[in-house]
Amino acid sequence: MQNTSIKRSALVVAGGLSLAGAFFAGAAFAADAKLDEATGYLTKAVAALKQAENPDPKREFGGHRMAAIELVMRAQGEILKAKQFADAPPKHPTPKDPKDPTPKDPTPKDPTPKDPTPKGPKNPTPKG
Repeated sequence: MQNTSIKRSALVVAGGLSLAGAFFAGAAFAADAKLDEATGYLTKAVAALKQAENPDPKREFGGHRMAAIELVMRAQGEILKAKQFADAPPKHPTPKDPKDPTPKDPTPKDPTPKDPTPKGPKNPTPKG
């Protein structure tokens, strides 16, 4: 009798943990549904671009098909980065140290006064 009670408890605990894990996994990837959809479309676009019939094999679409493939693949990389960013835990800003609350000393650091005499010719010669 006690054996079945322990098994039942273990089963309930395992089931509860499974449901909790599924819930949190779903919550972590809830924002990714449209990103996954976009990735699928981009994968199909790359495949279609690679299968495109080239009218002139010597010119290879002027290099534009390969450029398009590279750009679509870069877009896939950006979607991957967006998913990683969305799945990462939020970063809380670290509080900065407050600035020194004491006011600055109003006395000048250089105690010698500057020479108030104008700088120019010392003995101007009068004209005339």
